[in-house]
Amino acid sequence: MKELQSLKEKNTKVLMRYIQNLGIDLAGVADLKRIEGMPLGIPEGSANFLNKYKYAVVLGAQLGKIGHKASGDKVSLFLEKAALDVVEFIQGKRYFALIIHTEDEFDPAKRIGLMSLKVLAKAAGLGWQGRSLLVVSPEYGPIHRLIAVLTDMPIMADKPLSNECGDCSECVDKCPKGSLTLIPFKDHPEEREDVLNIITCLGDDGCMVCINVCPWIKK
Repeated sequence: MKELQSLKEKNTKVLMRYIQNLGIDLAGVADLKRIEGMPLGIPEGSANFLNKYKYAVVLGAQLGKIGHKASGDKVSLFLEKAALDVVEFIQGKRYFALIIHTEDEFDPAKRIGLMSLKVLAKAAGLGWQGRSLLVVSPEYGPIHRLIAVLTDMPIMADKPLSNECGDCSECVDKCPKGSLTLIPFKDHPEEREDVLNIITCLGDDGCMVCINVCPWIKK
């Protein structure tokens, strides 16, 4: 047991140092046991291949990370390159690695990917789910983009953070399309649709009002 703990600590230290050198601001590790039963964007019988993975290394990019006028696509490409580097690093240590991409939609009708990056980010201690359903980091505010790498590499998992939105409803009040509904919750709402009208939301068209008005955003 002590040898395994020592290996986890060593691997985590080396991995996080490597990720920091890639220019990533936000990184954490989620223990996948904590989120067993999470909704997947593929049929349940097709998820057996995920059993080999024990952890998710989650990377996040703050708004303005690569320039304040950078599009979401450019930020996603930045994260994709970093995730590929992380995969190469992990595989170089002879462990498995699989990227959960920012734009994956295995179920386009429900608009969900293979695994929820927000759920993974919360489990990895990057932040909590805000009233806009974006993950809010205490260091940077709403995280602009996320990506994750699943792995069986023995590493130390981070602890989730408690919700710190309190009574704030700025993102809901300022939404230009009224796509958000204020629903009190500590961790997450029962259903996404209770909070977000995905049809009227302009997020895919570049709207970032709910990010910009958040009091937690780093100025």
